[in-house]
Amino acid sequence: MNEIIDFFRSVFNNDYLTLYVISIIPIIELRGAIVFMTGMFSSVQEMIAGMFCCVAGSTTVILPLILLVRPLIRRMKRSKWFAKIAKGLESSIADRAESAYSEEKDAALSKRKKNRKPLSTDTKKFLGLFAFVAIPLPMTGAWTGSCIGSFLDFPVWKAALAVFFGNIVAGAILTTVAYFMPQQYADLFMYGFVLLAVAIAVTLYFTRSKKMEKRRQEELAKYGSKSEYELAVLSKEAAENGEFLIKKEYLDENGDKHIVIGRDATRNEKAVDDDSVI
Repeated sequence: MNEIIDFFRSVFNNDYLTLYVISIIPIIELRGAIVFMTGMFSSVQEMIAGMFCCVAGSTTVILPLILLVRPLIRRMKRSKWFAKIAKGLESSIADRAESAYSEEKDAALSKRKKNRKPLSTDTKKFLGLFAFVAIPLPMTGAWTGSCIGSFLDFPVWKAALAVFFGNIVAGAILTTVAYFMPQQYADLFMYGFVLLAVAIAVTLYFTRSKKMEKRRQEELAKYGSKSEYELAVLSKEAAENGEFLIKKEYLDENGDKHIVIGRDATRNEKAVDDDSVI
């Protein structure tokens, strides 16, 4: 760990600036920066100052991500080259957003708490996002939290505050752990955190894959056939992108008629009938 810390220190020539910059980097973020901090400072004053530098760095990305992630993914989905990546990102973020707040969970909790005054939907989203980011684990930092905030459909400033306050709580917890941890265990703390990040990433991948397959099987059963299911998926994607779903017919070299369904009106130059909008 000392080699990594020395490298960043040599680049920025200032411990607090080092923490600020590395807390902006995806994956490392505030959590990783505070783990690095265990080998940089020893006094409580230095660690508190370092924590706020980490909070400041991770806060830098919150508003840009909340404002830009969703429009960027929508634009990527319209691209021939990036559509598949965009769909994967959208699905992944949507799944994480569901872990922070979903209408199904909200309804289930409301049934259990009939006698309590119900909270507004925005408040529930705020608390869910705050709790998600406040957990001091890898993959729950400002980058992930901000992306989730952009998908929760509530005011930008509320999403930004939820991520910001959650980040402060996570930073305070990790800084406390780092301060009271004996120096000889600092390396173990860092390597353990990295292994935990890898374990969480692998678990999320397989959990998401299993959930997507289950969802696909449910949709196939709902529509009755694979072709009807695929047509429904195309219709949904076209509606999300503000496009029309086009059906075209063409004759191949053997004279056989084929039907092509897609969102691109110029997809089939051999159309023999007028385009029909589905």
